Amino acid sequence: MNDDLQELSKIVGKAFRKAKRWYLAYLACQFCVLVLAVIFIFVQMNPNTVAVTGFLAILAAECLRWNSDYWKSHGEWAKRMWEMVDGLGVRLDGKDVADWLAARPRGFLMDVTSDEMQGSEFDSHRAKGPVRVVENTRESAWWSKHESQRMVALLATVLALVVLASFVALILSIASLSRAEAKQSGSLAQNIGVIVCSVLGFVVSVNLMRLLADFHMFASNAENIFRRCDRALESPSLEECDALSIMHDYQVARNSAPLLPTFIWRLRRAHLREQWARLRPKVKARAPGR
Repeated sequence: MNDDLQELSKIVGKAFRKAKRWYLAYLACQFCVLVLAVIFIFVQMNPNTVAVTGFLAILAAECLRWNSDYWKSHGEWAKRMWEMVDGLGVRLDGKDVADWLAARPRGFLMDVTSDEMQGSEFDSHRAKGPVRVVENTRESAWWSKHESQRMVALLATVLALVVLASFVALILSIASLSRAEAKQSGSLAQNIGVIVCSVLGFVVSVNLMRLLADFHMFASNAENIFRRCDRALESPSLEECDALSIMHDYQVARNSAPLLPTFIWRLRRAHLREQWARLRPKVKARAPGR
């Protein structure tokens, strides 16, 4: 691997790592907003102070999410360039890499790990051309499909637990009305109701339901791409335009999908490695990344 390719691989790993960390910070900020909302229920504070604090917290959360989207776009740019170079053998213009690195501090890529660099590599040993492009896309789509399906299951479980807990809290608050004095029970029910509304508001603010739907859509799209790759590889004559069309459709689906958390890869890598070995003998396990 020449220096430009190595630097491009590092850009992919670093950009996606930063995108995921900024998104994690965004979730943490939204959770802090929820905690503040609950605290303000029990602590008497100036309404203006509460309003300003909430506004600043929400503004900070949006800035954090913007940073995540910013780094994700850079990661996708570098990933698309890598896929063209690795699949078709397109000559990498070192000026693009140099321009990107010139806008960052010296040594910006020094902390990129080998696992993050391996996330850009594929198993195909074919000569560079349409078949290699399709095989690379097939491999990436297969891993994305199974990781996305696991995210769907995880998010569905979290959403179900949140909704169930909210209903239980509401039922308990209603039951307390008949056991406590009117003044006390009314205040208790109101506080519980506000907390439940805050929790449900948190679920909406972090787009939990939308994330679930987006991961489900990405898994479905990746499955369709995988099947298209199989049909293309079975074709007696695979044209370059057909291979590029499949790769482009997958890149569009991946770009519009949420980031796949690295912990999902870590939890699933051993099992997925075994299954991919059956599907594609002598394949090396994918490293975390997109």
